[in-house]
Amino acid sequence: MSATHVVPAAAHEPRGAEPSAVEVDEAEDAPPSPSPTSKPAALAGAAPGSAGPREDDVPYLTRLAEVATAFFPIGFIAFGGPQAHIAMLREVFVLKRKWLDEDRFLELMSLGQAMPGPTSTQVATALGISRAGWLGGLVSFFLFDWVGFIVCIAVGAVLNALVEGAQADQRAVEVYKEVVVGMGPAAISQVFLAAYSLGIKVTGGDSIKVALALITCLLALLLPSSFTAAILYLVIMVCGGVITVLDSRRPSRKGQYPTAAPADKELLKRMGMQPRDGYILAFATVALFIVTWVLVLSPRVTYSSPYSAQLFALFQTLFKMGGTIYGGGQVVLPMLENEFVTRCGDEPNYVEDFAGSAAAAGGCSWVSAETFAFGLALAQSLPGPLFNFSAFLGAAYLGVPGGFVGFIGLFAPGIMLIYAFMPFWERLRARLWVRCLLVGMNASSIGLVFAACVQLYFKFVRVSGEAVVMLLAAALVQGYKMPAPIAIFGCAGLGWALFALDAGGPYCHVGTYGSYPLQTKNCL
Repeated sequence: MSATHVVPAAAHEPRGAEPSAVEVDEAEDAPPSPSPTSKPAALAGAAPGSAGPREDDVPYLTRLAEVATAFFPIGFIAFGGPQAHIAMLREVFVLKRKWLDEDRFLELMSLGQAMPGPTSTQVATALGISRAGWLGGLVSFFLFDWVGFIVCIAVGAVLNALVEGAQADQRAVEVYKEVVVGMGPAAISQVFLAAYSLGIKVTGGDSIKVALALITCLLALLLPSSFTAAILYLVIMVCGGVITVLDSRRPSRKGQYPTAAPADKELLKRMGMQPRDGYILAFATVALFIVTWVLVLSPRVTYSSPYSAQLFALFQTLFKMGGTIYGGGQVVLPMLENEFVTRCGDEPNYVEDFAGSAAAAGGCSWVSAETFAFGLALAQSLPGPLFNFSAFLGAAYLGVPGGFVGFIGLFAPGIMLIYAFMPFWERLRARLWVRCLLVGMNASSIGLVFAACVQLYFKFVRVSGEAVVMLLAAALVQGYKMPAPIAIFGCAGLGWALFALDAGGPYCHVGTYGSYPLQTKNCL
């Protein structure tokens, strides 16, 4: 059937009927017919939701400056983990700045979930790429992470320089938990708001989409192993996409799936990236993974000093994790703890089996359990992704150079892959079956957001006083439109006051509980 046959046939269909999936797929490349509501050709490339000039006509340096000004404040307020970050990015770039529409944003979210690496950082990087190309992605990546990165590397380097102080005692961890007692409950309120708004948008009450989200959520809560869960997350998302592709072929399901081709066809040109660039980056990522693995274990490779060998072993260890882990920071934590704290004596034995290699130069455990716990508490209380924890661990082990190497090692695979996939994605998303695939992947991704809500609630809300902090922060943002940073910091202060007054307690999970006159220390 040719495109010219589709239009007359549509004239005999009932009003409001949608063309079939096959008809739309064949008609995608046909020139659009004019309609009373269509935009003038001069505005065809305008930003979603705007009637301004074409994005192609905006000077590149202007667009690059927009990326910098948009992401600079986000680096200070990106609290709450990846799902809260996703909610914040949607609020800024979809609802306020209108850089992209809701559907494209959900596409980027699904891509981040389906790729190894830090999901929210990959989405932030993709936003910068789509606005200002290669350099724009680097700017958005750095500004999204920089506050947490600088604090983590500075504190880690101080602990390393103090030598004995690097063995952070339990008292320091307890005091730190007291200081940030209200931050967690206040920050996770934004995750619940994200789950609600994104859930309504993605599922729309459709039974198939709701079922996919529910199944993913239940499996994410029931799977016992974080590593197994990470692998199965990807499988579940792909299966959800396949289900919606098959479901879109049913005549009774017309209207439940996207039929119109993407409106913005100039994005690939603005990015300045071609598929060959993607091939090169994908090959480089895989090659670097293999080469570093071989070199770090080879006793034949010589290094200028034991310190150089340790730096290389640190990079290889974190690059390996960054290229194989799905599910974000919470999934990578057990792997980090095993490599940095408890791996001595594990198989393979790095000291005996690989004598003379970079892995052997690393020795056994790299940081103490107390240092690891203190750094984790620090990273979780800072804005930005939990992957910034790698900068603290690297700096606590090998000083400032170790902090940079650790940060680059863990982030590099995910960022290289999002760069590699972007030019392919802009071509793939023009196909109808790919857009239907994304419907199921988006629904499954929302299931992970709801699972995160449950897990974060049990982690950060243990007493009624912390529940008050979380609910108040959500109400201030959603009901009274208070800026999220003000609500989070204000309610975090309230959380500390409730702790000090022993209101809504007992706060037995805080190590310093009982240090204030009104606290009863009523713990089992």
